[in-house]
Amino acid sequence: MEKLNKVTWMGLPVYLWVIMAVSVFAGMHVGALGTDFGATLFWLTVVGGIIMGVGNQLPIIKDYLGGGPLLLLLLGSFATWSGWIPDKYVEATNTWMATINFQAFYLTLLIVGAVMAIERKTLLRSLIGYLPCILGGLAGAAVMAMIAGVLFFGLDIGDILMTYVMPIMGGGSAAGALPMSSIYEEVTGKDKDVYYGIAMSALMVANILCIFFAVALDIIGKKFPKMTGDGTQLMRTKGEQEDAAEDLSGYSCTMQDIGNGLLIMVSCWVFAGLFSKWLLPKILGVSIHQYAYLVVIAVIMNVTGILPAALRKGISKMYKFINVGLAPAVFGGMAISLLDFQSFIDALSVKTLCIAVFIIIGCIIGSAIAGYFVGYYPVDAAITGGLCMANMGGSGDMLILAAGHRMGLMTYASISSRIGGAIVLAISGVVFGLFG
Repeated sequence: MEKLNKVTWMGLPVYLWVIMAVSVFAGMHVGALGTDFGATLFWLTVVGGIIMGVGNQLPIIKDYLGGGPLLLLLLGSFATWSGWIPDKYVEATNTWMATINFQAFYLTLLIVGAVMAIERKTLLRSLIGYLPCILGGLAGAAVMAMIAGVLFFGLDIGDILMTYVMPIMGGGSAAGALPMSSIYEEVTGKDKDVYYGIAMSALMVANILCIFFAVALDIIGKKFPKMTGDGTQLMRTKGEQEDAAEDLSGYSCTMQDIGNGLLIMVSCWVFAGLFSKWLLPKILGVSIHQYAYLVVIAVIMNVTGILPAALRKGISKMYKFINVGLAPAVFGGMAISLLDFQSFIDALSVKTLCIAVFIIIGCIIGSAIAGYFVGYYPVDAAITGGLCMANMGGSGDMLILAAGHRMGLMTYASISSRIGGAIVLAISGVVFGLFG
């Protein structure tokens, strides 16, 4: 037994992986595997962990194709589309991700943990200059889209902005394309359902493309290290390198601190919901998403120093655990529930693909340039301020940051998706009024 325990893979003895994998596939085949919360978490973790582990070891995939997370997303989505996963387990995963909303739980822990891990002064300096980064990406996307649409397809500027730029840069589906379609109907008097279908087609294509562009930017960062903070910080520093992470190594942390840290992280989500749904749902007529309030609450906790050091370290420990322990299950769930392989195939036209590529290139260039001038690393600014504006919102943020190995920048990605998305929603009303 000692010899068996010495042969490990991803921290576990190999024989345990074999036993768990056999139990999953055999259980699915005969229908004996449960569909409850625990069983769903188990099989997604086992299958997701194996695929991610393989992807992180294969040379070409790990170096040029985003590694394990992207391999899991693509294989999971394809397996669902092709019918390899029995329907009842797909339905259980949909319930786990959507009805139970485990994705929101995971995102909450990521966002709060990422905010609390940043040193206070660095966080404040980063946030103050982040708005130009978002606006730079939006401007770059609009310019490049108009170039592609007018020169290659003869579209007018109004169609380009309404059909492609606004939905792609609008912060995702639920907080972007869906309310944008209502704004479209209210301003133009035309059918919102028709607009929503068109918008979602463009958004779906852009979301997949953003993942591959994140991989490309990560490769650029490795080739030119001075262009990136390597996923740990956004701001460039003069002279001696400043560590953006707060040093909590001198403080002790008990299991109770970790448990209380989890409680604080979840309470932030609850308070954010109270603000977005009751206390202050709109500011200047613009709906403010729960994730936007979540970022604000976490930032306030950080800069005020309201939490004791031991509790902050407990949050840090929980943040590190979810990054490793829950990632395979969550990414596997997103592949099954959120990445619709058939929708991507249906939306994949030459025109949509071409314009989406130009929009993404534009937002990358715009965010990188604006970010550089306000003191950010251009690669990290392009990923968070650019790509995380042109995706499917919170789930898209996780896909992009995982593919680009920038999960430590989840705070800024959330700002792009939520606050940046709110800005685009406000602008969309003006665009629809001018061109609709």
